[in-house]
Amino acid sequence: MRVEDKKYKSVNGKNHIHVKIWYPDCDKKDIKGVIQIAHGMIDHIGRYSDMAEYFAKKGFVVAGNDHLGHGDSVIVKEDYGYFTEGNASLCVVDDMYRLTRIMKKEYADCPYILIGHSMGSFLSRRYMSMYGHELDCAILLGTGNQPYPVVKAGLLLAKAVKLFKGERYRSKFLNKVMFGLYNSRIADALTDKDWVCADNNVVKEYIKDEKCDFIFTVNGYIGLLSTIDYVKKEANIRKIPRKLPVLIAVGEEDPVGGYGKDVKKLFGIYSKYLDDVELRIYEGCRHELHNESVKYDVFEEMYEWLQAELS
Repeated sequence: MRVEDKKYKSVNGKNHIHVKIWYPDCDKKDIKGVIQIAHGMIDHIGRYSDMAEYFAKKGFVVAGNDHLGHGDSVIVKEDYGYFTEGNASLCVVDDMYRLTRIMKKEYADCPYILIGHSMGSFLSRRYMSMYGHELDCAILLGTGNQPYPVVKAGLLLAKAVKLFKGERYRSKFLNKVMFGLYNSRIADALTDKDWVCADNNVVKEYIKDEKCDFIFTVNGYIGLLSTIDYVKKEANIRKIPRKLPVLIAVGEEDPVGGYGKDVKKLFGIYSKYLDDVELRIYEGCRHELHNESVKYDVFEEMYEWLQAELS
């Protein structure tokens, strides 16, 4: 296996987007497909190496970029949690699409799969509405289905803070509103990030990671909430190609998915508009399925699902 770091120009014309690519040890003609990963909020593509390496060993080329405001796609550290001027949601999704076009130039005849986790799952859902014709399969990890009034209220609140404090302001109040209750079901929580994963070592490493040590700016929250607002509209869900196979996989103890309740509602909505959608809920798991102790079981089931769909 070979791992390579590259950069390409962001749609915003300012940033250079960092991308990491995992290449399998096989001839090009034997490559099973290309997997593109969209990482989560306050996260970076380097934290997905276990999943990427697993699929590379199975014969897939795996690529993932650091979104604007994350990882090595920032120009200066002050840009962590800040997307871009204008329509940030659209820009971040278009950066994902730009990576797709780059990969397809090299692997035009290969099946193309998109995997999005958490914030990356919401970005992937918008991608599916806009560019779903580019995909052969999509997998959504750690996604949710927040009530529409909550999303709208959050957007109004973020825009009000922007009006008084500016879009680069880092609001502890907004942060508390977004994440304050996520640990509420965890008895004897050791940190405020215990909801991320049931493996304490993963949580410790996450907290120590300098690329994950920041609060989102107001701009970041508006971009995220605008994305959720977009993907909740059934008019946009109807834009997803009806025959695109979609797998939704979440942890039963994941607050982002409403502890399974909200994603069941999402599954019901998607089932109205898509012919091939599947939901899997993993008992005892929290937000980051790709980092839980059962991660290799999850990867294996994802692989088996892909094999069945791609055949």
